[in-house]
Amino acid sequence: MHSDNDAGYTVHCNDLKWLPLAPAVYIKVIKLVPETGEYTIMSAEIYVMKGRGAHPQTGHFVAGDYVSEHKGALHDPLLFDYETELLMVSRGPSVFLADDGSDLYTMDVAMLQRMNEAAA
Repeated sequence: MHSDNDAGYTVHCNDLKWLPLAPAVYIKVIKLVPETGEYTIMSAEIYVMKGRGAHPQTGHFVAGDYVSEHKGALHDPLLFDYETELLMVSRGPSVFLADDGSDLYTMDVAMLQRMNEAAA
């Protein structure tokens, strides 16, 4: 439980449900801050906890690597050939693009809140 005097909190991530984000991509929403639009799951900071892959614009990565995307960055789809776990911290919305370049959907606090509520 939280109180007005809390200095922070612990999230039991193993208790969180995996939520489908895109084909073969699942996320756990750890923290949402509606007041600022921040959430923990694109600028994005990504720590690779497990697996490996290749980010078309930033290069190959393996467990233990840190990947940084700048605000407004565009990149090709990330396809994962191996089971990969990432910790991603975002300080704003991410727009996922369709093959024709149009907006497919936006990952933001409101979208992640809806996903959490639907999974509850």
